[in-house]
Amino acid sequence: METKKFFSLSLDSIESATAFVRDLLEKYNCTKMDSVRAQLFVEETIVYWKKDSEENEKFEISLRKRFKTITLSMNYWGEQSNPLTLPEETDEAEMDLIGQNILIGLSSVTYSYDNGCNNVSYTLKEKPINPAMTTAIALAAAIIIGLGLLHFAPATGVLIASAILTPLSSIFFGFLNAVVIPVLFLSAIGSIFNMDNISQMKIIFKSLLKWCVGIMVLASVIALAAAQLFYLGNSSAASSGGNSDLWSQVGKMIFGIIPANIIQPFLDGNTLQIMFLAIIGGIVMLTLKGRFPFVTKIITEANLIFSTILDAVCSLMPWVVFISILNMMVSGNGGALFGAIGVIALILVCFLILVLIMLLSVALIEKMSPIAYLKSAAPFLLIAFSTASSSASFASHNATAIFKQDIRDYVVNFSIPVGVLFNKQTVIIYMVLTSLFMAGYYQMTFSIGEIIPVIILCMILSVACPPTPGMGAFLFTIAFNLMGIPLEGLALAVSIDIFLDYPCTAIQVMITNIGMLHTEHMLRIKESKAI
Repeated sequence: METKKFFSLSLDSIESATAFVRDLLEKYNCTKMDSVRAQLFVEETIVYWKKDSEENEKFEISLRKRFKTITLSMNYWGEQSNPLTLPEETDEAEMDLIGQNILIGLSSVTYSYDNGCNNVSYTLKEKPINPAMTTAIALAAAIIIGLGLLHFAPATGVLIASAILTPLSSIFFGFLNAVVIPVLFLSAIGSIFNMDNISQMKIIFKSLLKWCVGIMVLASVIALAAAQLFYLGNSSAASSGGNSDLWSQVGKMIFGIIPANIIQPFLDGNTLQIMFLAIIGGIVMLTLKGRFPFVTKIITEANLIFSTILDAVCSLMPWVVFISILNMMVSGNGGALFGAIGVIALILVCFLILVLIMLLSVALIEKMSPIAYLKSAAPFLLIAFSTASSSASFASHNATAIFKQDIRDYVVNFSIPVGVLFNKQTVIIYMVLTSLFMAGYYQMTFSIGEIIPVIILCMILSVACPPTPGMGAFLFTIAFNLMGIPLEGLALAVSIDIFLDYPCTAIQVMITNIGMLHTEHMLRIKESKAI
């Protein structure tokens, strides 16, 4: 389904164009925040294109829906005019570029120029049903029905498991495994070459990047320590053969990441080598700075296609959870459900340690008591925690940072969208610990040397993975393939992931906010030295 309409390219058209988009999106089940962002996208694009346009020129707005993905596009026929590229040198004040920085910061915006047509597209999604609620219903239904079958008809339960449940879950996990590899590659390469849009703000981005990498390393250390204490245990001595073998495995992992040819990693499903190719490809595209827009367009469209497929697959996850958990129950393996309580508690303790260290940085660098900070950040952190949506906290986060925390507006407008992309470090902790928990369920043991490559992969995935609902299955499929864990364990792993999504989102928003505080602190120091 596609809807199109032409408008005059003038500032007077902003109100009618944004109203047209707002009315269209009301017909779909979009969130209010997505609607506001879409209107902002339209407004800032009109403002940018109007600067160099002639009188009486027109542009087109079109909206197209594929499954649950909505693409809002704007087309302008004329000279090439990319609103996603800031000038290298400009006489304009930073305040005059805020609108363009906001447009760039939306992160779901792509630009192409083909046959004299400037196309800017913004991708958004229909508002999903709360995944925690649907998963909880599926989980409860599977447990109740499974207990009933075990008590009243155990033979029937076994027959249903072998004839229906196991084949269905195998088909789903096989298809998911096939989709994951291209999504991983395209998401990673896209996240790198799109950095060209934000790299102009070098000082701010450098500060945010240091903070992001620091928290990423900290989360990895916490995950590794917890794994060593509770899951690896004595297996490191038995299977790794000592410290020399540990470094031997690390060396093999480092040199083995470089593939012998481009095709083989995709045939073998070698995720580390695929990530290496994506990083190299993304850096090359970033260096060339859009000299091959056709290639960029192919990657962007392919990413959209596979992401749409993945969304459709992940929308079936509550049914998959029901089938897999029911299969587990009637097979007599329901004890793993109760064992999951322990790993959830361990992950929450690790989250708490991460938060306490971040609050310590606020006390040491900003000279602010943790209690005072939490009081100032409470409005948007509570929204993020209660909705498991960083987008829902966007308006409150923005207002709190500017008016209560006294962070300059262009830092806020740049940092919050970038933080949504990069600050997913909690992924490292829950992926590593949940994967090891599921490995224990299948009686698999790992040494610390074997876990280091997994942690490195999780660090990369925490950046490369799109910040959209349903990515738990995507992430765990990659980790399970690397560790050799049967994909049938995905249902329980994804269930754990969905319920941890609430504290994860709040912590990720906190990471972004504290990063902004430290960036503002750094900028003020530079300004004081310049005086």
